[in-house]
Amino acid sequence: MRTIHVIKLGGSLLDLPDLPARLTQFLDDCPERRHLLVVGGGRVADHVRAFDDLHGLDPREGHMAAVRAMQLNSVMVSHVLRAARLVAELRQAEDVWSAGGLPVVDPVAWLEREEAAGRQTPRRWSFTSDSIAAWIACSLSACRLTLLKSRLSASGDLAAATAGGVVDGDFEMACGELSRVSLVNLRQRPPGCLDLR
Repeated sequence: MRTIHVIKLGGSLLDLPDLPARLTQFLDDCPERRHLLVVGGGRVADHVRAFDDLHGLDPREGHMAAVRAMQLNSVMVSHVLRAARLVAELRQAEDVWSAGGLPVVDPVAWLEREEAAGRQTPRRWSFTSDSIAAWIACSLSACRLTLLKSRLSASGDLAAATAGGVVDGDFEMACGELSRVSLVNLRQRPPGCLDLR
């Protein structure tokens, strides 16, 4: 098993004025050293959903527009985090780790590479950035997946997190055989944590 820790940064956290400091502290406190960051779509993805509600996008195209929202946020986050670099595949992530940096997934490029290799994610609204992060974690045999959120689930299991709308409808399926899945409320000080697996 690779000692990769996939961390999904929720788009709802991007309005935190001290986001770089909070995220850096969280990473420093983690025992794993090979972090791979996936950034959610946040408000930009919300605009895509609102446009779809109004105009009825093709579901596959709407989904990819939301992934592009993730990409935009990933670019912005990579500019404010020390030593962060966008990556499109594991080999690039390994180069960033070797240089002591933090790889940030470029979701469009990463998913396009996976699709070219015959590994395609579902393209539907219920397969959001949470599930994309879980899918990437599974594909890399990551040791851990952590979702950084603005709130926690009422109880500590995947079904409750899904029912409460804390994660998307496909998340439990996307987690596959992952052995460690956690939610962390990064808005709290200190951050609250809930293990789902």
